[in-house]
Amino acid sequence: MPRVKLFDREKAVKAAMELFWQKGYASTSLSDLTGHLGIGKGSFYATFKSKENLFNECIKIYTGSNFPFLDQVLQSEKDYKQGLRKLLEGYVLGLTSDEKRKGCFMANSCALADGDKTSLEKTINEHYKRIENYLVLYLENQGVNSPKAKSVAATMVTFLIGMSQQSKINGDSSSYLSTVGNLIRLLD
Repeated sequence: MPRVKLFDREKAVKAAMELFWQKGYASTSLSDLTGHLGIGKGSFYATFKSKENLFNECIKIYTGSNFPFLDQVLQSEKDYKQGLRKLLEGYVLGLTSDEKRKGCFMANSCALADGDKTSLEKTINEHYKRIENYLVLYLENQGVNSPKAKSVAATMVTFLIGMSQQSKINGDSSSYLSTVGNLIRLLD
């Protein structure tokens, strides 16, 4: 007789994402996951196969919510500088209004990666490259020449990662908003 899963997979993935968000991928053990999800190791492996597979599911959920937001914000402004300003300001306000000061799921995972060049690092790099490529395409469609679009996109992604980490120790949005203004002025 086959075993019946007694937990909601979608809720389990979201709960795992919160744990990964808090501790990072490398610092989250299988025991942490099974304890947090309230399931046994057998159920864990039968459902998710591995910690890495579960983490990849978390990434899909996280990135699935980010790209519609990027598109909505950037497309809401005719002027690309205002679109980028709105995007960065929204990011700053989102991070600094979080009482838990969690930072960004992907940036935290990146910061806590153990440097062993696993497929996890490849996945994180692909995520940031996807955002960068999205920004390059957006800028080029707005008439920005390709070299400048690539440079601006790389700068924006670097700012987003750094801002995410910095917001965990300093929740005052005013200095970050000032930096956003400075970044946008550099586009002139």
